[in-house]
Amino acid sequence: MKVKSFLILITLVFISCKTVKLSENENNYLLADSGKDKFYLVELIRQKQTEGKLGEKPMLIINGNVIFYYYKKDIEKIVISKAEIKGLRISEAEKCVSLYGAGCKYGLVEINTYKSFE
Repeated sequence: MKVKSFLILITLVFISCKTVKLSENENNYLLADSGKDKFYLVELIRQKQTEGKLGEKPMLIINGNVIFYYYKKDIEKIVISKAEIKGLRISEAEKCVSLYGAGCKYGLVEINTYKSFE
């Protein structure tokens, strides 16, 4: 009886654990946090994509530095945590292409933090 109860409990724990499946592109938007905060930016981008405000590979700018855009060869890892984000702005492609060019054709996620970016 104890073994059955234990096996049922372990099975329920595994079933209740959610894993976030990421595309290769979404790995570029992972924060430096651990746990669910690591996926904060990915989830925000997914939400804006379903609303039609962002495309599949939005440009990412942190404290004025371009971190990622769809044809950038050297993709930098995001070195900030969710708690360091002071402000966040989402711009649709039509509004930002004139400022940033074709690199912004999927939209823009601009992040300002409490610390300077190195």
